[in-house]
Amino acid sequence: MSRFTVSVECNDDAFWRYNYTVMGSVRRAGAEVDFLKHRSEVAAVGAELGEVPAGYVKERGVRLESAEGDELILYIYIIPHTLPRENRTEDVAPLTLQLRVDYGKSCILKRQMEINPWSGDNIELRLNSEGVIAGEV
Repeated sequence: MSRFTVSVECNDDAFWRYNYTVMGSVRRAGAEVDFLKHRSEVAAVGAELGEVPAGYVKERGVRLESAEGDELILYIYIIPHTLPRENRTEDVAPLTLQLRVDYGKSCILKRQMEINPWSGDNIELRLNSEGVIAGEV
């Protein structure tokens, strides 16, 4: 049995407009043995900031390592606090989020996901030692 390692990154220049949370329930034989949680908040939802806030650090990625388990239920929430200024969807590119999950020394999931810049996203995945067993990627 091994540990899960979850890495989430977004290098998009517009990522300052979003808060995000990564959570995961790590299970062993059906019982929860660990709970991962990381929250990165730039501003309150609805803040509608006019520019990147002072002190903002672009490198907001996270790497979480769990206790040993055989299943991970992973949740990623991307929540806009400041909407894009453009009014037409074709004028704004989606955010690109990189997700990687390792189990021990093996990469079991590596995905690049496009996130809607107006609505953000809610992602749920259920993984075992071999990769995704339920959810959407």
